[in-house]
Amino acid sequence: MVYKALYRTYRPQTFESLAGQEHIVKTLQNAVKENRIGHAYLFCGPRGTGKTSVAKILAKAINCEDPDHKPCNHCANCRTLMEGEHPDIIEIDAASNNGVDEVRSLIDKVKYAPIQGKYKVYIIDEVHMMSQGAFNALLKTLEEPPSHVVFILATTEPQKVLPTIVSRCQRFDFTRVSEHDIISRLHTVITQEDVHCDEDAIEMIAKLSDGGMRDALSILEQCLAYSPHHLTLQDINEIYGLISSEQKIQFLRILLGKNMQRVLQYLDKLMQKGTDIKRLTYDLIDILKDVVIYHHTKDVSLLKVLTRSNIDMISPFITVEDCFLFIDILLDAANHYMLSTDPYIYFELAILKVCHQVEKVEEHIEVIDDQEDDLTIEEAEETIEEVKEEDPEEPRIHFVEEEPSSEETQKLEVVSEEKEESIKKEPIDLVKIDFEDVLNILVQADRRILNEAREKWKIIPRYMSNMNTAKCASMLSGCEPVAAAQGGLILSFEFQPEANLVNYFENYKAVKQFITEILGSCFDFIAVTRTNWIDIRNQYLKLRQINQLPTPKPIQLSHIERYKDVKEENTLTKSQQYAQDLFGDIVEFTEEQYEH
Repeated sequence: MVYKALYRTYRPQTFESLAGQEHIVKTLQNAVKENRIGHAYLFCGPRGTGKTSVAKILAKAINCEDPDHKPCNHCANCRTLMEGEHPDIIEIDAASNNGVDEVRSLIDKVKYAPIQGKYKVYIIDEVHMMSQGAFNALLKTLEEPPSHVVFILATTEPQKVLPTIVSRCQRFDFTRVSEHDIISRLHTVITQEDVHCDEDAIEMIAKLSDGGMRDALSILEQCLAYSPHHLTLQDINEIYGLISSEQKIQFLRILLGKNMQRVLQYLDKLMQKGTDIKRLTYDLIDILKDVVIYHHTKDVSLLKVLTRSNIDMISPFITVEDCFLFIDILLDAANHYMLSTDPYIYFELAILKVCHQVEKVEEHIEVIDDQEDDLTIEEAEETIEEVKEEDPEEPRIHFVEEEPSSEETQKLEVVSEEKEESIKKEPIDLVKIDFEDVLNILVQADRRILNEAREKWKIIPRYMSNMNTAKCASMLSGCEPVAAAQGGLILSFEFQPEANLVNYFENYKAVKQFITEILGSCFDFIAVTRTNWIDIRNQYLKLRQINQLPTPKPIQLSHIERYKDVKEENTLTKSQQYAQDLFGDIVEFTEEQYEH
């Protein structure tokens, strides 16, 4: 027996078996039931959505001999049409029969009565391919055809059909078949073919079909040829050069790491696998779109491609603004694919542009657990070492042990490598930060508090134009929150002097009030450099692995508490001190007068 393709074997033979297009099916069924058959129909829509199938079903229905079930698929008219031998059902391919002579020959035959059925049906596929002269020749006949003739025109490009033709037809717009309907139809085919397919494999086929039922059956047929007994998602990925959702998310996280070398190495791995660049581009866009939706709704049920575990892997590390920026860059690359013989070039340029735009480092150096063909732990550690490179002239934070017997009591001490003058002479250049204070914030860290702080942090640059807030806004404009707890923040700066300025006790109160205004809650804060933040996190993770994290306690910062007495002694300006020396205790100063 000659093999027949799946899309031909399982072509719908009744209105009920059609996947999707419920609005069209209901309209045509009622028209057949009420015997209100139009003389001309125009079926428009994407390929593989059922235009030709509906045309044949309609042709069967209006010629069916069964008064109750139309079409019945049992009477002589139905059977001969299903076998392709009905003399009154004429199918014409306008792509190859688009001339005036072919149309005139058709018009000459229209006047003859049907041989077997009640109606003579002309199904003209790809009607937009007809020439101007052919359209004009058909126009008069289409407007006033004999009562026994029905024209069904099908096209994927209705805008190319003459408006005078469209106005003489009942137009039906076919839409892409939903993934749910495609999956349901694929289950029916798989059951009849007696093969086993994993559910995630069927879902992937529905996604790859892009709303085309014929494409879905063709993809299924190709995949069954590769794996005839048990079809898995891995099989489909290998056939079509796809990668898993986890690998796509990992790719995005590597991009956020701003390590262009690592990005290019990972991209090269994808290319060696034969990854479909166009498919990958749109998959990344879908992921970013889901992240945007989740940031605003916190509802996983609204997501199209990501699951709860997926969203937890990517959403904390990327902002909504970054998502939209990446989407714009990827869409711009996708627009060039149709004009290029090698879309990889545009994709690579888009990825380099994305990598260049990224401003975050420390939060994005983590990689997900090692998977097949993914970055190894050793490669991840190399990434950390590369990020840790810094300007040799920049002051560094060193961990010093004040109690050598206890590793947990290590402290951060900001020390200038070139200056070791006293705290009283240059207090900003030497600020001691207690590691226990940092650790106390980390053990109480809450991701939701951090996300809310990051969203509100973006408005800080707006305050730089206000004279009352410009100083604080300027000091904080170059940093971002990297960890947050109830009442505690850790801020990351690019350079040490910026962190020192914020940590300096003389600036602390004003900055704290400004942060309270921005975030709507009171927070104590500690500023560190990005490089030191990596060291802090590594030590925190080591302590967590050996279960030696301290018990959470109220947040109090030693580097602020130790200078309270110093500050109280030096709160008066020279003018205020002179006034007090001159008039004694009768002079009083209000908080507003000497507040810095």
